[in-house]
Amino acid sequence: MILTVCWAELRKLADTGAGDPREAAATIVRRFATGAAKADVHQFQVRLEDTLLAGKYTLVPLADLDQHSRWLAILEGGCAAIRAKGGA
Repeated sequence: MILTVCWAELRKLADTGAGDPREAAATIVRRFATGAAKADVHQFQVRLEDTLLAGKYTLVPLADLDQHSRWLAILEGGCAAIRAKGGA
């Protein structure tokens, strides 16, 4: 699985609104990290962590709060999985 495909799967997960977003994101990220080069895993980890940090400090309209919270949960699950997998 390449980086852009993994990222697209995470975005699709955010749009579905079903299930536990942290665990589903962790599964996607683990699958990516298993077959990816170490440099790609590091690049993806940085991207996940930066996006999570930015998202935590983003003001969102009340109408979008549930979707934003789901996205943050997905990012948290992805970050936890990639750290556990031995990322940077």
